[in-house]
Amino acid sequence: MKTAKWICNPTRPRRITGNPWGDRNYNNRSMTLPDEGGIVWFKRGFWIEAEESVSIEAASLGIFDLFVNGCRVGAFEDGNLVFDELKPGWTDYNFRTASYTYDLTPFCKIGENLLTVALSDGWWSGRISFGNYGCRNTAFMAEITISGEDGERTIATGEDWETIFGGHIRSADIYDGERVDATYPAVQVSPDAYDWTAATLYTEADPLVEPLLGPPVREKTHLLRRPISATLWKGAVEDGTAHGKINTIRTKVGDGCEAMTIRAGETLTLDLGQNMVGQPRFTLRADRGVQMTVLCGEMLNDSGDPARGCDGPGGSVYIKNYRTARSRMSYIASGEGIETFTPAHSFFGFRYLEIIADGDLVLEAVEGRVVGSEMTETSSFACSDGEVNALYSNILWGMRGNYLSVATDCPQRDERLGWTGDAQVFSGAGAYLANINEFMEKWLRDGRDSQRRDGGFAEVFPRSLEDRPTNSGDAAWADAGVIIPNVLRRMYGTPISKEHYDGMEVYMDFLASLGEDGPRTTYGDWLAYDPTDPRYIAICYYACDSMLMESYSRQLSKETGDYYDGRAEYYAALTAKIKAHFCDLYLGTEGLTQQSQTACLLALKFKMLPEVWVEPTKALLRKRIVDNGYRLSTGFVGTGALMITLSEYGMDDLCYSLLLQTAEPSWLCSLRAGATTVWERWNSYTRERGFGDVGMNSFNHYAYGAVAEWFFSGMAGIRPDENAPGFERLILAPRPDLRREEDIPAGQRRITSVDAAYDCVRGRIESRWHWEDGKFVWAFTIPDGVMAEIELPLPSGGDRFMLNGIDSTADTLGGKQVGRTAQFVLGAGSYLVREC
Repeated sequence: MKTAKWICNPTRPRRITGNPWGDRNYNNRSMTLPDEGGIVWFKRGFWIEAEESVSIEAASLGIFDLFVNGCRVGAFEDGNLVFDELKPGWTDYNFRTASYTYDLTPFCKIGENLLTVALSDGWWSGRISFGNYGCRNTAFMAEITISGEDGERTIATGEDWETIFGGHIRSADIYDGERVDATYPAVQVSPDAYDWTAATLYTEADPLVEPLLGPPVREKTHLLRRPISATLWKGAVEDGTAHGKINTIRTKVGDGCEAMTIRAGETLTLDLGQNMVGQPRFTLRADRGVQMTVLCGEMLNDSGDPARGCDGPGGSVYIKNYRTARSRMSYIASGEGIETFTPAHSFFGFRYLEIIADGDLVLEAVEGRVVGSEMTETSSFACSDGEVNALYSNILWGMRGNYLSVATDCPQRDERLGWTGDAQVFSGAGAYLANINEFMEKWLRDGRDSQRRDGGFAEVFPRSLEDRPTNSGDAAWADAGVIIPNVLRRMYGTPISKEHYDGMEVYMDFLASLGEDGPRTTYGDWLAYDPTDPRYIAICYYACDSMLMESYSRQLSKETGDYYDGRAEYYAALTAKIKAHFCDLYLGTEGLTQQSQTACLLALKFKMLPEVWVEPTKALLRKRIVDNGYRLSTGFVGTGALMITLSEYGMDDLCYSLLLQTAEPSWLCSLRAGATTVWERWNSYTRERGFGDVGMNSFNHYAYGAVAEWFFSGMAGIRPDENAPGFERLILAPRPDLRREEDIPAGQRRITSVDAAYDCVRGRIESRWHWEDGKFVWAFTIPDGVMAEIELPLPSGGDRFMLNGIDSTADTLGGKQVGRTAQFVLGAGSYLVREC
């Protein structure tokens, strides 16, 4: 935008924000959404003649929405009008913000037209900013370009634009929600109802403005949710607990169950059947001035007992775990027939909605609009165990909810930050579930923008927490800036850019300044049941970083020449030095001195040990799992390494036993407790004890969903060749459940079939296996132009198999037999293998 200037509203009150975590007044039903007087609006008229076209490029500090002649502006794609939500998304606004370009012609008429702009605090100056950008005003910038036979003319933001602070949107905040008063005219429809003044130039910030990098945030219409049950209740009845239980008036289930009248004093609880992230849409009728208030929740109170963590009567929506985020909506009816309300300047994480009204309100319909960054989902998975299939769905929904502009930790409470540790451990799974390449490239750039001057990557991308040394350079968190580029390279063939390599080099210099012990140790193996020395974890991750930097240096030296000469050798020597230091500290005469599951996993995963100690460490890891009743004891770090490392070292039997475990801690334990997404804690809720620590208890936290990576790379056996990234060459090596009967934990059964597909950047890969008459049967598809290294299990111990009806062995296919595995190479095509 060559001539546009930042503009603002000079009368907007300065909103003072700081660290919301300093407030212990957690979400409760006595809280309200105050009327803050409105949000900022701008307007500008323009004239067009016949045959002229109009476009706009717009950016903001705050969340903006555009309207032309009262119609919301979106993009036409394949004949459909689609809307970008929560524009401009989240970046480190100290450095840059994104611009969006739209064709306005379909919204215009010949003659006079009017553009109106809604602007709320958003990530820029709302509570989620943690005061990082001060109590600054919101700002807007745009250029309207009108093109015709006589050339182009441009209308750029400046002091000839008009503004108000007010309107029907009375308050909007990402954490707290949105309040709309429809007794005020909608600004975009009735602008003349308001007194406009001249906008003023904005000089408090001047970030780089550039076209959106990465996918926009949009509604995912194919995932639309509707209530599956509705319970109308009034007050509570005593049942011996402090809060009692809800006094139910009636319950309805099925399509349209939400359609009913709510009277003053009554509450309607809706269950949408899925913990989700988005912006619900309400259709209603009510007299003018009747106020509807909607609270969001992920769980219901299982009783009225505060000792179980419950914050209301049994059957009501549990809301306290949102901490200080009020996460609610308020709508005051206009009284003009059927009305529709959809919040546009916030988003919510919820499964349940609790609706009250201060007068009679007829609720016609409720829709759960799912909102997130637009990306193509690239996987399907099913197996013979229904609970594992449900777990896959939970992981997928967790990704959908937490990939929203940035890779967040959770989407509901007063956090929703781009925590790097969560994103790092989940990135391998995420890259199977969806094409996350552009999304992560954008997020990694946010990380470079937020990198401290001392070189430390921040613990959240973009940086929003206080800029201090202890908020950066943390083991397994900051290392995301080095590790995730390798995930993108491996899965998509994305090259390491010079820009990001330079940022990683600065980070490695920062780590070198801390000494041989590596990154800071703030988080360790977060939420683990069995602790591991945080310094142990830090040294392991330092070695991982150094090994990756050696690989990146060799790649870039090969591609670009002398610039990177010597760097690979430097990092090879550094890696050796780090590993020697690790062994000096943690390897004794009888093996590892740290003996947690996570300690064993990291030592094996990052090749920290001399070869002579690998088998003893594998044996120790097996013992730690078996002695723990085939239960894991890992936190974020250990769980991220767990299944992939066990599989790499030939212990898939333990993978299956851990996967199918139902006792706490386990993936299926939460599933049996009602989870529809992955939880933050292994014990976020248990039927025995109730809710976990309300101070940190999210029911949509995707980190433990890292197990899904093994669903594809292990169970289905779909992996890229590390030496031919981007699936230029692939490995197909399924790991069926071969546990002996005597080794299967009580209550478990073998998984007897898997059906998986992955749409890699080169085409669809399929892998389906099952058993027939005790023989292994496997069907797989290799995409066009790709060669695959096949590792065919032959559990019966023979060497013969039927390949597309032809009696074959590894030798006849130019390969070799290694134990009970036939190894050979195949080209593109579909194949069916039956063990003889």
